[in-house]
Amino acid sequence: MEPYTVLIAPSPASARVLLTRGPDELLRACLPYPPRVWDERSMPVFLEGLALLLDSPVRVVLSVDEQQAALCLGLTDEMGLGRTSLFYQVEVATRPVRRRRGRRIRGIGNFSDLRPLRLLPCCAGEL
Repeated sequence: MEPYTVLIAPSPASARVLLTRGPDELLRACLPYPPRVWDERSMPVFLEGLALLLDSPVRVVLSVDEQQAALCLGLTDEMGLGRTSLFYQVEVATRPVRRRRGRRIRGIGNFSDLRPLRLLPCCAGEL
């Protein structure tokens, strides 16, 4: 049997949770994250209850970027390493920072055929 995996993606407004077992999705949730309600024990207690319900320890993947490192929901220690308990084991996976999409000039036609050309290296001596 494949282990249960809980993927958690926290943000300032909510925590998205996805429970999987192998290729199957078993649960999707978007839990509210108001600072006045959640404390450092909320997510660990949620995961312990989930493990008890499933009668199996769960593997937790916490997906955060550098800006969200403070929103680790009590699942990491002071060094940012994932916590381990009888009910769950946390791995921290950092998300790459999304790059801003460049602004496009509108109104002079479609230049999509030229965009791939900027991937080609340009020799400064030939210009």
